[in-house]
This record gives sequence, structure tokens and C-alpha cells, in this order.
Amino acid sequence: MNHINLEENKAYTLAEVVDIVQDTLEAVKENSEHCHLQFSPTDIYWLLHNMLSYVNRNVPGEFALRRNYKGSYRVKYRTEEAEKIRGKKKIKEELKKSADYLEKLTGNRPTWG
Repeated sequence: MNHINLEENKAYTLAEVVDIVQDTLEAVKENSEHCHLQFSPTDIYWLLHNMLSYVNRNVPGEFALRRNYKGSYRVKYRTEEAEKIRGKKKIKEELKKSADYLEKLTGNRPTWG
């Protein structure tokens, strides 16, 4: 197993942390031939989910594990700005839906919709 040196007075970037985690996991992988433990897809999903939750507490934006279809996932990164745009779009859609409903009920479309 390779040595992992962490200097006390150094701050590490996220990319450096990922490299350290990859090195650690490679060492675990190399020595795992003696382990006969089996993991379910649910176990793996929650391992990835919890890891991304930890990362999200410490970085701007959000990394999310999104389901493509049954048994297939991808990691998606959303910045805070993208979330603001998405939120504004959702609000506009809700306002339009409400205006359509009021127009259907009263026959008059509200000025805000």
C-alpha cells in the first residue's frame, strides 16, 4: 500500500482530495481479494450518495446522483446560479398554470399571468 502523506498546515483542493481518495480505494481494491463480502446495488448507491452528501457540505453547488433508468445512475453537478435559473423557471410555470386555471374559471386572464 502506498503511503498517504497529509501535511498538517496544508489546505487541499477538491481535486487533490479526490486523488487521495482514489489512491486509498486502489489500495483497498488491491488487497480485497481475500474479502468475500458481497454488496447489493442498494449498498453501493447509499455509499455513493453519502459520499456526495459529504462533498456537498463542503463545496459550492451540488453533486447529485441521478437515476437514468433502473440500475443506471450518473453524477450531475449543478451550480448555485443554475439552481436559481431553474427555480425562476419553475415559478413562471406555476404562475402560468394558475393563470390558465383562473382564466378557465372566470373567463378573464389575470394581468400577472
